Amino acid sequence: MNHSPLPVAVFIVNAQGSIESWNQACADLARYGARNLRGSPIGRLLAFDHPGAAGSARAILPDAMPAFSDCIDTDATGQLLCLDGSKLPVRITVARQDLDPMQPSAFSVIVLPLTSHLPRRYAMLQGLPMADIVEGLPCVFYVIDASGKLILWNRQLEQALEMSSDEIEAAEIDSFFSVKEQPIAHENIRAAFEEGHSTHEAELIGKHGKRTACLFNCVRTTLGALPCIFGTGLDISARKKNELGLLVRERAMFSSVNAIVITCCQGGANAIEYINPAFEQITGYRLDDIKGRDPRFMHIAGTDVEQQQRIDDALARHESVHAVLRNLRKNGEIFWNDLYIDPVVDADGAVTHFVGVISDITEARHYERRLQHLAHHDPLTGLANRSLLQDRLQQGIDDALHHGRLGALAFLDVDNFKHINDTFGHEAGDDVLRCIAERLRHSLREDDTVARVGGDEFVLLINHQPSIRHVTDLVERVRQSLCAPIHAVGKEIIASASIGVALFPDNGVVAEQIMRAADAAMYHAKTMGKNNCQFYTPELNQVVHDNLLLEASLTRALRNHEMFLGFQPKIDLRSGAVVGAEALVRWQHPERGLIMPAAFIGAAEETGLIVPLGEWVLDAACAELAHLARRGFRQFVISVNLSARQLRQRAFPERVAGMLAKYGIAPATLELEVTESQLMDEPAQAIAALTSLKALGVQLSIDDFGTGYSSLSYLQRFPVDFIKIDKSFLADISDGDAIITRAIIALGHNLKLKVIAEGVETRAQLDFLREHDCDQMQGHYFSPAVGATVLDHMLARGTRLA
Repeated sequence: MNHSPLPVAVFIVNAQGSIESWNQACADLARYGARNLRGSPIGRLLAFDHPGAAGSARAILPDAMPAFSDCIDTDATGQLLCLDGSKLPVRITVARQDLDPMQPSAFSVIVLPLTSHLPRRYAMLQGLPMADIVEGLPCVFYVIDASGKLILWNRQLEQALEMSSDEIEAAEIDSFFSVKEQPIAHENIRAAFEEGHSTHEAELIGKHGKRTACLFNCVRTTLGALPCIFGTGLDISARKKNELGLLVRERAMFSSVNAIVITCCQGGANAIEYINPAFEQITGYRLDDIKGRDPRFMHIAGTDVEQQQRIDDALARHESVHAVLRNLRKNGEIFWNDLYIDPVVDADGAVTHFVGVISDITEARHYERRLQHLAHHDPLTGLANRSLLQDRLQQGIDDALHHGRLGALAFLDVDNFKHINDTFGHEAGDDVLRCIAERLRHSLREDDTVARVGGDEFVLLINHQPSIRHVTDLVERVRQSLCAPIHAVGKEIIASASIGVALFPDNGVVAEQIMRAADAAMYHAKTMGKNNCQFYTPELNQVVHDNLLLEASLTRALRNHEMFLGFQPKIDLRSGAVVGAEALVRWQHPERGLIMPAAFIGAAEETGLIVPLGEWVLDAACAELAHLARRGFRQFVISVNLSARQLRQRAFPERVAGMLAKYGIAPATLELEVTESQLMDEPAQAIAALTSLKALGVQLSIDDFGTGYSSLSYLQRFPVDFIKIDKSFLADISDGDAIITRAIIALGHNLKLKVIAEGVETRAQLDFLREHDCDQMQGHYFSPAVGATVLDHMLARGTRLA
């Protein structure tokens, strides 16, 4: 690249002040040739307007140049003494060629004309100091000679480097840059000298750490005969900051877990220009596959029509939009897309692009649906739950009213389910519930509803029935299907259900009303012996109400100590002595007075209150035994009736042992009575439970013997001490009952068991028992159940049976 020589005269002066070389501008301006100037003193060529104005530079210049000392590194004015005797006004700058101030080797003297001697193209600069122009540049300006020395610069460079003029003059150019960028700076200075120009970006580093990003442009030129480069450095810090921000945002888009797509908005079309990796991961499409296409190609025709229309309308209006819709992946899979679209506006306010952000919410949608399913369905069986049932029931009632149809709601309660759980374990119980649920599903139509509303409670919603007879037949088929054996955990389990049925709209027109009616009918079915079906009648409301009140009162009675024990004496039939008593619980109700067990034991069994009630009876009986022992009656035996639930509890033997230890009583003075039906319900379990109890040393008896279906083989294996003849066999000893009673007494003795007869009310019954060698008796003939005080007096007086 060629550049016109600048009208700047440059002289090189040695340390003695003699001219060694000069550029063509010098020759042109002063009209001297080489033979005229070389070796001449500088004073032959230049005269200063204010010699001796500065003193600091004199120490640098030799004594031969005292007049020029105040020109070093500053601007001075003077005259260029031309060959023809004319004097040309000039601006003079003197600069050292060597950075070592102690050993100056040469000086550059730069002379710039100040008058009309400049070419016409510089006419606008006439009268203006060149230094002011350079200083006023909105960028860094510098001149570097061929040795890489900085020979001229402006104040912008000083400000960027946080250095004074003297500090810059003494510094190496390398120190202006970081170690990393120093080779780049060197390379670009070299390129400018060799190739004529260079451009690069680098940071100027200030003395105090200030950093200024600059775009450097260098061009090769000459100052007279002195090769050099002129350069500028434009501050691009703001641009760099913006670029960094763009880079960060681009990286954020690249790394985003959400898919991002950018489209170009032209002529109503939206062609894809950019997608991030998440877009490819979510959709399966690469940019090469879809560049230039409209993103709507992923839409599934016929789905989410309203959402798609909202998108189309928003794009046509150049507005933002949010929509949730389904799209197709490249592999054909459907995914749920939570989509946000925003327009990009240029400086003129025109929309040029759209940015779409896609969130794959497929898993969240599936999870939401699972939650909705769980909110309306039983997790164990998958059946409808109470909430869903009530909604469908009300719909069924409304439909029945509107079309004059009949519907039914059937409540099913699995009989003895707690016994199944306690006997076979909860895993087996869950299997039983799942099996029952499946059988109920198969028994009903798809339009009907099967629900599970409690641990062992199911509900059938049966719509559109032609008659009550059809409902009856259907419910009976359901009941029979539940009686079939269920195989769970390697066991065969027999289940049954008590069913209560309410009809709608006959028994009510509100869902809650029908559910209460069906529940009342189911409760009645359980009191009728279980495994049967009962239809609701208005009278059942009072029955259910009374039972609920009884349950609440029973809970309060246990808390308020309203229960007490009566003791019915047991008589040894050989001696007539009172040898024991059966503890019988009574309830002293604060409003209803004395309530006998028959009125509340059933409710206690149904509600589970029989367990705390049984615990209380056992504790009270042991306390009475301890009292009698202190009174000297250490051989007296008190028997306590056990419920089926107590016997099935695995920890029950430990609780009995705790009672014995608590009161310090002899184990043989406590007798535990279990009914024959309880033992034969699960004989293997019963044997294990009785064996554990017998190991404590307590006595065991089989109550109500003869009313069940005992197997003789099992009877021999039960570790019991007594069998008790049920009072029903003594009702008429002149009839066939006498034969059964004699057989029971003989059987007991043959098994080495003692036999007790209960419910003895007449002398004839007593004589019969004595004649056939029965061991003990109890009944009203001798004494009803009496309080603890009466029993104590009876024993103290030695009361006997005559």
